[in-house]
Amino acid sequence: MKKISSLLLLLFVLTTSSYAQNLKAYFTHCTFYSPSSGPYIETYLSIVGNSIHYVKNENNTFQGSIEITYLFKQGEEIKQFKKYNLLSPELADTSSEKVNFIDQQRISLPAGSYEFEILMKDLNSSHPPFKTNQIININYNDKKMAISDIELIESLSKTTEKSIISKNGYDIIPYTSDFFPENYEKIAFYAEIYNANKLLGEDESYLITYNIESYEAKEVIGNLKGFNREKAKPVSIILKSFNIADLPSGNYSINIEARDKNNELLLQKKIFFQRSNPKVISTFSPTDISSSFVAEMNTNELAEFIKSIEPISTAIELNYARNQLKGNNTELMQKYFYNFWFTRNPENPKEAWITYKKEVDIVNKEFSTAIKKGYETDRGRVYLKHGKPNTIVQRYSEPSAYPYEIWHYYKVANFSNIRFVFYNPDLVSNDFPMLHSNLPGELNNPQWKVQLHKRTNQPRDMEEKNNNEHWGGQSDDFFNNPR
Repeated sequence: MKKISSLLLLLFVLTTSSYAQNLKAYFTHCTFYSPSSGPYIETYLSIVGNSIHYVKNENNTFQGSIEITYLFKQGEEIKQFKKYNLLSPELADTSSEKVNFIDQQRISLPAGSYEFEILMKDLNSSHPPFKTNQIININYNDKKMAISDIELIESLSKTTEKSIISKNGYDIIPYTSDFFPENYEKIAFYAEIYNANKLLGEDESYLITYNIESYEAKEVIGNLKGFNREKAKPVSIILKSFNIADLPSGNYSINIEARDKNNELLLQKKIFFQRSNPKVISTFSPTDISSSFVAEMNTNELAEFIKSIEPISTAIELNYARNQLKGNNTELMQKYFYNFWFTRNPENPKEAWITYKKEVDIVNKEFSTAIKKGYETDRGRVYLKHGKPNTIVQRYSEPSAYPYEIWHYYKVANFSNIRFVFYNPDLVSNDFPMLHSNLPGELNNPQWKVQLHKRTNQPRDMEEKNNNEHWGGQSDDFFNNPR
């Protein structure tokens, strides 16, 4: 087995607070192939420095410690794993500024499909471990032409001494987010193409193209494109960058393609990223909307419709939409609403809106309360964002529990077996706020079972996570075994 090595790198990014809180981290990964040793995965983990707890160590300085576990499973069988303690930079005292720090691992993994489970635990905190999983597919072999994942780059330099961050003559520090704020004027990326010589023949010519395209419309953005003429060989690298100073806010993809001398597509790989650049105005959609489906919408209708798309809006779109609602300018609201659907379906934005509006009508009928539209409730938001659940458990009459529902999704994006718990603590309205979910980015509440059963059982311990002193309760079973 290939030796697994690691290197701790420091990113000197000042955090916004000096107070410790729940562990926060950014994680991404890429898969690559080595002609000498086979496929492997690189993991990139960035820990938010002020989100961990620090204790005094033997050097009389303060340091955090995170236990990291990576499991690669096929069914119930663990095929590969890595477990280690990640130490933070040392601090002279706990009032010192806490920098974010990044860890990279390189792990050999045979071709196949795996459930990749990640567990992170702050060893100096009483908080439970954070756990998430996703499906990864590794499809490399020594006979087939293939392209690696695309790695986003924070910075790079030529290799002087080989380490875990070294690839093909460069030391590459990964960028662990897919969000590029306005202070970033460049986006850089790295990828590899394998075994072109085995498909095309040794030293045969082929073309590598790369560009930035709009995520929804799949259209190349301006002159953000380029190409390389390559000779077929075992490994070719793509190491490129684009100036994105004038790239407007929005959702985009970096797109890499390999084409033969007849311009036939051989390979393609994309990676999503989001740009926030409020000083630059987007010009990617038509400005004349006088004959479009939004032309007949009045101000009140537009306000209602713009609010209804919040569940599927990006953070950038939400901020822009709220400014439009405050301004109450009908024409600007029309342009925003049209552009929202144009970016998702440039061929027929009206059809995209009508399809979504049908779902809004469903959630308004099912989940509205006396003071909220259905799309404003937690259940409505989740339904519109992720679609109809695969299963729903509705328990309104358990003896000691508030009325509750458990929604189960087989898959949400790259995450499997996702569950949401909603409950009704007021016992009167139809508003079931979210109590807990195992989807990253949603409310994760270790005490959800205790809070659910507070109707008749008041916890004696504020840190209690299980309250087993209730009769007839099945919430734990329904959560762990949805049906």
